[in-house]
Amino acid sequence: PVDRELEAEDFILFDGGGKLHGYTSDITRTFALSVTKLSSEQVKIWKIVHKAQEEALSAAKSGAVTQIVDMVARRIISDAGYGKYFTHRLGHGIGLEGHEAPYLRGGSNDIIQAGHTFSDEPGIYIPGKLGVRLEDCFVVTEDGNAVYLTERVGGAAKSPWHL
Repeated sequence: PVDRELEAEDFILFDGGGKLHGYTSDITRTFALSVTKLSSEQVKIWKIVHKAQEEALSAAKSGAVTQIVDMVARRIISDAGYGKYFTHRLGHGIGLEGHEAPYLRGGSNDIIQAGHTFSDEPGIYIPGKLGVRLEDCFVVTEDGNAVYLTERVGGAAKSPWHL
């Protein structure tokens, strides 16, 4: 967070959620206003985070080990040269609490099962420069695949200019 007016080249990172019938949600978007002049590095980092999020979703199948899903996203970010800037776990269970087990993080050997709901939120944070995080919640369906739960609110992020 910064205490200053937005500038023409700034990203905006919004993290929010809600509660309905006792269940919680969680979503983060990093976006630019239509007049924002993003640098090629900003767009590159946004795309790396987006790819990490998509690949993690693909890996989060019923029977997968939670730390492996975290490693999939982390490898994409590390291979792009930004590994030291991914400073938190990939995700967390979500349901009656905003953050609950099982967690998508290194060292976690929990097994993903049909019906589990998680956040998927990779990020790159370069101190004093920029931060990019994309977060969507997903559910593992009976067929074993993960699907985003954000379709009714616009779906997963598609670009820095389209929420």
